Amino acid sequence: MKPRRSKNFSLAAFAAVLACLVPAVAFSTNASGAVTSGGGLVIPGIPKISDVICLTGCSKIREVSVGGSVQVTGTEMKSVSYVAFRSKNRNIRVEPDVVTDSRVEATVPKGAISGRVRVVSSTGSISDPSRQLITVSQQEFVRTGKLTIVDASTTPKTAFQYGVRRPVLSYIVNGSTPRVDLRVDVVNSKGDVIRSRFLNDVPTGTSQKVGWSGLVSRGRTAPNGAYRFVVRGNDGTAASLSPRLKRERRKARASRARTGKPADPFTFRMFAYMFPLRGPHSYGDGIGAGRGHQGADVLARCGQPLVAARAGTVYYNDYQAGGAGNYLVINLKGAGGRSHVYMHLPVRSPLKVGSTVRTGQRIGSVGTTGRSTACHLHFEVWSGPGWYQGGTFLDPMPMLKAWDRYS
Repeated sequence: MKPRRSKNFSLAAFAAVLACLVPAVAFSTNASGAVTSGGGLVIPGIPKISDVICLTGCSKIREVSVGGSVQVTGTEMKSVSYVAFRSKNRNIRVEPDVVTDSRVEATVPKGAISGRVRVVSSTGSISDPSRQLITVSQQEFVRTGKLTIVDASTTPKTAFQYGVRRPVLSYIVNGSTPRVDLRVDVVNSKGDVIRSRFLNDVPTGTSQKVGWSGLVSRGRTAPNGAYRFVVRGNDGTAASLSPRLKRERRKARASRARTGKPADPFTFRMFAYMFPLRGPHSYGDGIGAGRGHQGADVLARCGQPLVAARAGTVYYNDYQAGGAGNYLVINLKGAGGRSHVYMHLPVRSPLKVGSTVRTGQRIGSVGTTGRSTACHLHFEVWSGPGWYQGGTFLDPMPMLKAWDRYS
């Protein structure tokens, strides 16, 4: 009988617990997280910080005055309720001024001292401290004063990682003093500041230039997308635009709505790869083609320019009579050990084995040497560690067509 009584008691207890739990889940409006349409409770993940930089009240990229502000980027930022700064006794928590999926912005409170920053989610989850150390100055936050940009342009409008040409902002700024300290930010489409450069003692009214290599923190490359330059005083306050530039920006935004291309004086697009054939072309055979074809053919007239689809190091520059003809192999930079192969060039590429190549650099021309019946580029992509170095061939056709659409 004992086992039977024990079983009945367990079922009753389970029913009682279930009766208590169901209303709480089904009807509570105070639970942390979001209830999905299916009734499931979604608990936000723990925020993870990737970078912290100064936005306003800055003397350097990670030096900020009390009363200035910082930007904290990372994952699960939408759930952040507080930013925690170091102090002499304990952390000081402040509510963020701006919250997005990828970043929060917060004002540095009185009593904050130099140290690492944490963020706290709405569920009370606390992130690990930031890798970056923020230096807090007790000096009063003083704004630079009004700055006005009277002329600006960015070229090229489409740029590439490790490219022959990097995006460069040319501008003229006026201020209330003969010389000003400036900060130029690169901002992504989400509004996150991903790179900053401080320029000291800049003469007002003079033409200035600043460029960007496409790299972000710790030498990583920025993802494909739209970016813009923002000119600020060294305190982080953005410069205003002259009436003429405001008109140009309005026209640019209207043009972008029609064409989809950035025409704003401060905007540009950055991509990881460039289409390698520069001229009219069509597509031929791809992977397989009934003959063990390991690449994709792009048809074009002989002599049309070929450029490096991505920067890297020349691994092979050789000739094969019964197959590739004159061919070039480039081990790519920052692409996990991949290789690109360019075949059937009319003559050997002038690039030497071991030399470095930039994205968009001329590497040769379209030809029909080797086992070929028409002028074309046979293009191959190999996974890391590269072409006949342990990698395997990949289908380049989807990649080529994607690169073709934007470059």
